[in-house]
Formats: sequence, structure tokens, C-alpha cells
Amino acid sequence: GAKRADVSPATKLANEFLGDGNNWRSLPMRLRKLASFVGDESDEAQRLITATVFVRAPESFYDDFEQLFESLLNAHQKKWAVNNAEDSMEVDDTDLLNEDDERLLSEEISLYASLNTLGWIKKKLHRPFRAALNKVTMRVISEIAAHNWEEEGVYHRAMEWKSSVLEPWVTSVVGVSAFAERRYDAQLEYSCSEAFIMVRMGELFELVTEWPESLPAVKELRVALDRTGRLWYQSLAKKWRHSLRARLLHPGAETSQIIDVYINIIKVLREMDPSGELLEVVSQPVREYLKGREDTIRCIVTSLTDEENGGELYEELKRQDAKPLDDAQLLDEEDDETQPSFDWMPPPSILNRRGVISGQIGTITSVSRRSGDTLSMLVGIYGSKDLFVNEYRNMLADKLLNNLDYNTDKEVHNLELLKLRFGDLSLRTAEVMIKDIDESKRIHSNVRSTFQSRYQHNEVDAAIISHIFWPKLSNEEYKYHPSLQEKIDRFSTEFRKLKNPRKLVWMKQLGTVDLEVEAYENDPEGKLVSSIKSVTCSPVHASLLANFEDKSDWTSEELSTQMGMPEEAIRKRMTFWINQRVLKSHQDESGLRYSLVSACEAEPNDGDTYEEDDHQGQISYAGTNHNQDATDAFESYICGMLSNLGSLRLNRIHSMLKSFVAGSDHQYDKTPQQLAIFLQELCKRNVLECSPDGTYSLVKTS
Repeated sequence: GAKRADVSPATKLANEFLGDGNNWRSLPMRLRKLASFVGDESDEAQRLITATVFVRAPESFYDDFEQLFESLLNAHQKKWAVNNAEDSMEVDDTDLLNEDDERLLSEEISLYASLNTLGWIKKKLHRPFRAALNKVTMRVISEIAAHNWEEEGVYHRAMEWKSSVLEPWVTSVVGVSAFAERRYDAQLEYSCSEAFIMVRMGELFELVTEWPESLPAVKELRVALDRTGRLWYQSLAKKWRHSLRARLLHPGAETSQIIDVYINIIKVLREMDPSGELLEVVSQPVREYLKGREDTIRCIVTSLTDEENGGELYEELKRQDAKPLDDAQLLDEEDDETQPSFDWMPPPSILNRRGVISGQIGTITSVSRRSGDTLSMLVGIYGSKDLFVNEYRNMLADKLLNNLDYNTDKEVHNLELLKLRFGDLSLRTAEVMIKDIDESKRIHSNVRSTFQSRYQHNEVDAAIISHIFWPKLSNEEYKYHPSLQEKIDRFSTEFRKLKNPRKLVWMKQLGTVDLEVEAYENDPEGKLVSSIKSVTCSPVHASLLANFEDKSDWTSEELSTQMGMPEEAIRKRMTFWINQRVLKSHQDESGLRYSLVSACEAEPNDGDTYEEDDHQGQISYAGTNHNQDATDAFESYICGMLSNLGSLRLNRIHSMLKSFVAGSDHQYDKTPQQLAIFLQELCKRNVLECSPDGTYSLVKTS
């Protein structure tokens, strides 16, 4: 047979090193044996041992060294934690050195000497060494910084730990010359800054919601980003957008809450990146989501004009250094209708601007857009201030018409603040509306003095408006009861004497009437007793009830004829008085009949449930009716253009509506997404049809 070759001492020693077990705790002792042999032999023996060990080593070999380095660094971390307990973190039993830690530290010097003799640190064990270094760094930085937003100096403490623990330990492992040659100081600073950023990336949503308490954390995150060469901005932007979509942009969040978070986003990101590029990228999904909500504009305008609950936006409106809003700064990035001109200039390269986000997400718009204040950013969601001015006029109409004492001081103050931002010309009609109420106060005073000389008291107050300058107000024609009509005619006569030849046209659907009615209510013992109570209702409710002074029993058909209203409208409004236990209803052969409640007929609970009327005297501008009118108008425009032009795509219809509806009584403020939904509704109603290529046309009738 073949003669077996002799095994060299180096190979034999390497096999013994690998055969002594897979316990990483025995590595220091086994490495000493190898190093002692290599120290007495030639370089050839060192290379042979190294090659033999790493060729025959099992898969867990590198994991053992990673565990060894991690345990050593953890032992140094525990020593530092104990010595700096007052300045860093609380120390519990797990932070105290145990027997295994003490043994490792006692073997540490000889271990590094053995590795240096073998030459493994530089050539073979760099990967497990860096893995252990990064793992411990991430854990310690997380303990120092996680959920610690309000305290200042957190990043500085992390850097102190790097200087006190990491740098001395790495120096002892790789040697002084290698530490300087490979610039480990810069590498460790980058690693700690990177770990700090990763900790904060898991808390980005909290940094926004906890503002301004999170200001120290935001400032330190900016420092950490600068230390890493700002290369983390793209990952930061993606993570932030994902967090906002998951935790904020969903139907369960109220629009006012989303707006508050959006305002905080503006402040946080401007603190982090003054260039505004990160703000533009991160806030893009928030702007798009707010633009799709119907009540966004109303919420913004409400906050702007609410001194008590307006919060940030009201304070923003009061800023002394605020600049007027310019439509040129409010153009939305999705508006592709702007025509190019010879004056167009390309924006400066993103490489020349501070705050570069490599591999941009989304579209970066003008510098003026990104550098605007909070209000301009909110208005810029829609690209025009006209929508906000119109919404303010509608809300102002509600407030003025509900202001029964004619006090307009608060509204004048808000209007003057709004004029500084939106311009005098945009709010000229609002100024006329307030003047109408002031003029109504003077007219009311004159009419009251006249009435006092002729009658006991004036029973009618009126807000007299110039309807051309007001939003379209809801109005429903019906006949006042003669007792109400007499009082109104008396007021109209006195007005004609004061303002001849002008005359009043009454908006019968609007206004309130104060009445004293007899109703039956439960006393403390649960018994029904008659009582006189004050009720505020609309004029139509008052007219309905006044008919029962003439006779105590009416059918719905008779009331419809008497009032000049549809029978269905009568039934809806009569539920108000039924729920007040003033009237009762019953069905007979003549139809639905109403009558006054008497003491013998009143019951604690008759088991009937009545749906409350939606028009219990609340003054409102033409909300639903006006929206329906606008919808009908848009449908008419769309059908007209498709009749003349055949089939059109969505973007073409959107562009034409913006042009054609601009000069009409209705404001076209739909986004392309909202228009697409509206067109689909017309398709469901068989008004339009949509072809496979996305074009819309009228349904052909045979």
C-alpha cells in the first residue's frame, strides 16, 4: 500500500486548534498555543498555520470570534457604565461585571498579542471584528438616545461614549499605528452617527407630533446627518413618508389633526434642512391627501379666524413680519397647465444647493415655494388663494347672520389681519358684508325709535345685506302666517321711509324666531306637567305653529296649501314640534293629521320615534343647495363640450372646465382625481360613457 506522508508540526498544531472544541470562550487559550509556536518559527510556519486553520475551519468559526469581540466590548461598556452612572444611565444588575467578564478582561492583553503575532486582525478577522463593533454600538446608542427627545446633549453623550470606550478598545485591538493609519477615529464617529440616525429613524413620527418638545432631538439629528455627509437624507425621506402614510393619512384621522401635524412637519424639517428640499419631498403625500379631503379649506380658514382655538395658524396670521401671499408662489407642482415662455430659466442644479437628497423622491418645485411661511405652504396645497377667500366669505356669512347683537369688532379685526396676507382686493366683498351688518345696526336703531313712539316695542330685527356681495344664500318660498307677515310688513314700511326708493326682499328660509310655548315635560317625580318654555326656531317653524292658533287640528295637505310648501317638507318640519311635545300626529282616512297636545292626551312615552328636522332655525348660507347647483352646472358644461367636440380625455375636460367656469357664478375647484370620480358618477347614470382608451363621450341614444 501507499506510504502515509508525515504531518508537519504547523499542520498538526492547526488541527489541534480546531479540534479543541467550538467553545468561543476557549479561543484565548488556544490562540496562545498557536502564537507561541509561530513566535519561534519562520514566517512560512505562520502562513501554513493560518492557511490550515481557515481552510478547515467550520462555518461557525467567524461567529465564535464575533461573539468573543462582542463580549470583550460589552465588558468594557459595563465598566464605563458603572464609572459614569450619574452622568449617563442607571445601572442595574445586568450592567455589572460578572466572573466571565472578569476572566475575559484578564486574558485581553495576551489575546490581542496572540492575534497580532498571527496577523489575523488585519487580514482574516476584520469582518467579525466590525460586526461586533457595529452591534454593540447600535445597542448602546439606542439605550442612550431612544425615546429621549426633550433632553439636550444626547448626541454629545454618545460621542463621549465613543471617545471613552470605543476608541481605546479599538486601539488595543488593532494597535496604535493601525488605528491612525486606517483613520479609525473618523470611522467610529461615522458609525456612532449612523447608529444615532437609525435610532431616530424609528421615531420620526414622534419627532413631529411631540414638537416643540422634540426640538433638541431634531437639532442633534441634523448634526448627525452632517457628520455622515448627509448621505442618509434619501433613506430618511422614504422612512418619513412611509411613517406618515401608515400613521396619519387614513380615514380615521380628523382633518384638523392632519393639518396640525403638517404644520409641525414644516417646522421640524426646516430646522433639519433649511434648503427646504427634504420638506418638499416628505410633505408631498400629506399635501396630496389634504387636497383630496373636502373639509380641508374650511378647517384651515376656521383655524385662521378662531382666536380661542385657532392655535398655530391664528398666531401665524398675527405675525408682524409676514408677507402677502403671492399666487406665483402658490403654484402646485401637479399643475401642468402653465405654458412655457421665453423668460423661462432652469432651476439651479441640486448638486449646488445645500440639502441635496441623492436620487430625488418626487418633484422639487420652486425655491420660493419651499421657503414660504406656514400659511403660504397650506394655501399652496391648492395653488390659489381664491378658494380660501371664498370659504372665508361663506363662513363670514354664517357668523354675521348669526350675530344677533350686530357686534362686528372681532370680524373686523380678523378681516384686517387677513387683508395683510390675502390682499385688499381679494377681500373687498367681505368688507362690504361687514359694513352691511354695521349699517343694519343703525337702521335697526332708527326703526326701533320710531316703533317706540307708535307701538309698545319692536318685534322684528333684520340683517339687511347687499346680496350681490354676499355668497348665495339658501331661500325657500312659502307663506308667512298673517301674524308674522303683519310684523314684517310694518318693519318694511319703516325701512322704505328711511331708505326710499329701496325696499326689502325677505329671505324667508333664514332667521330665527323666539317663542314661548306650552309643552308637557316630566317633573322630578316622572309625571307629565304643563310648562311654559322658550323655544328658538326658524320662521317656517314659527309659521307652522301659528296656524294652530287659528284652529287646533290640521292635515298635512291643509298645511301644505296654507303655507305654499310641499307636503313632504311640511311633514319633516312638523317633527320638531312633535318632539317638543307641543303637537301630536295621527293617521286617519283623510291622511296625516296634526293637533295640539292636551293634558289628557300627553303620555310619558308613546313609543314613537321621530327623526329630527335638519332645519331647526339654524342660519346657513346655500351650502347643500349651492353645491348641487354647482354640480348641475358642471354637468351641463361637460355635456355641452362633449356634444360639440365628441370625445375628450380627463385632462382636457379638466383644463376646459377651469377656463369656461372661471367667469360663471360657480367656482371650479376640483382636482383631476375628484373630476374623475364625478365623471364615473355620470357614467353610472348613463349620461356619459368611458372608452377603453380613457376618453369620455355622451351616451348615444337610438
